[in-house]
Amino acid sequence: MVYHNIMDLSPVIFLLGKEGGKEMQGNKLYVGNLNYAVNEGQLKELFENYGTVQSINIIEGKGFGFVEMSTNEEAEAAKEALNNQEFQGRPLKIDEARPRQPRRDFNSGSRRRF
Repeated sequence: MVYHNIMDLSPVIFLLGKEGGKEMQGNKLYVGNLNYAVNEGQLKELFENYGTVQSINIIEGKGFGFVEMSTNEEAEAAKEALNNQEFQGRPLKIDEARPRQPRRDFNSGSRRRF
């Protein structure tokens, strides 16, 4: 796909969480591209260098998880320091976690059931 001007990119930029360089609004981080062998203790040790870790939730078998820091400032510091940094052989992808979207109900609507 070819973009001809910056306005063509606005939906992509929004989806990537880079809304004009705004400061983070929350203290929960999405941590992607995790090595499947990473455990909560290892992730906590990594993030504790940037503040107090409130919680960690690794989604098993998916290669991503969430880290909640005590403050927005700590979360921002961790994101700035660790995004694209190699951890256990893989570059981490870190962004502000977005609220979970409700799942679409595939059994409702006008679809026919056979």
